[in-house]
Amino acid sequence: MSKRIAVAVVLALVLTGVCSLSWAAQEPTKDESQPKSMDSYKVEFFVNELADGKKINSRSYSMQIAAEVSPKWTDLKRLRVGSRVPIHVGANQIQYEDVGMNIDCRLQPMGNNKVGINTTWAYSSLAGEPAHDAATPTIRNVRSEVTAVVPLDKPTVISEVDDVASTNRYVFEVKVTKVNP
Repeated sequence: MSKRIAVAVVLALVLTGVCSLSWAAQEPTKDESQPKSMDSYKVEFFVNELADGKKINSRSYSMQIAAEVSPKWTDLKRLRVGSRVPIHVGANQIQYEDVGMNIDCRLQPMGNNKVGINTTWAYSSLAGEPAHDAATPTIRNVRSEVTAVVPLDKPTVISEVDDVASTNRYVFEVKVTKVNP
């Protein structure tokens, strides 16, 4: 009987070793050129407004985004800056309109010092100086949605938009920097 137990123990040890080798062979190998499981990126946005080719206004915004291993897109991150403007829509009725900058962004780390970016930016402002008795101000809107591959650490123009109501042009630039954890 002890011979059977010894054979069973040896067989169990052999099978355990074979299963362990098989499991170890299935473990993915780490490729150091690929992003780590939770890299962090600083995303800077620069919006320049040009009139007749000359810069008349410049704004910058930034956010930090944690990204998982490629090729997965990050969750959508949002940035909102602005004011709520009252607009009279009827007798004693007021509706509020958001005016300012809205930026939505998500990233896809790609390795090789590049990152995919999907961003939507919308800029709205009051047209001209509002009159004190103006019940319904005119609101200007500029919006762009872009998906692009950009190099890390290099400011890159990803969108240029002409304002249809003036000679102004909006240049939207992004710079993505990997932040070491």
